[in-house]
Amino acid sequence: MTDLLKSQIFGQLKILLGAYSNELVVRGEKTHQYNLYGTKEVQLPHKLEKGMYFASTAINKGFVGFYFFPIYTHPHEFKNLDPALLKCLKGKSCFHIKKDDVHLYQAIRAALAQGYDLYKRIKYL
Repeated sequence: MTDLLKSQIFGQLKILLGAYSNELVVRGEKTHQYNLYGTKEVQLPHKLEKGMYFASTAINKGFVGFYFFPIYTHPHEFKNLDPALLKCLKGKSCFHIKKDDVHLYQAIRAALAQGYDLYKRIKYL
């Protein structure tokens, strides 16, 4: 995977995540990383979060990571994700994006909207 391709994918994911930057907080933004957090304090079972982690993207060695916390905290809510996006899921919440693919970006946009709506509804955001 070329650096140019990784930069293109990262740029597209950053745009998708950036659509939520007015409602959420960007933390630790770097040239290769972009992270979004909520603004509310959330009481979790074992600690108080001062801004719930929502999603991020980062350039890695062989892929661009899309990290999506709602699928980790509420996996049952995301059973119907696009199959092409699910193929990229490695672990519980990390998607390895290796193609500059409009269809994948549409699936990520839909997942972000679903996750945002979920977190708003349960008052995480």
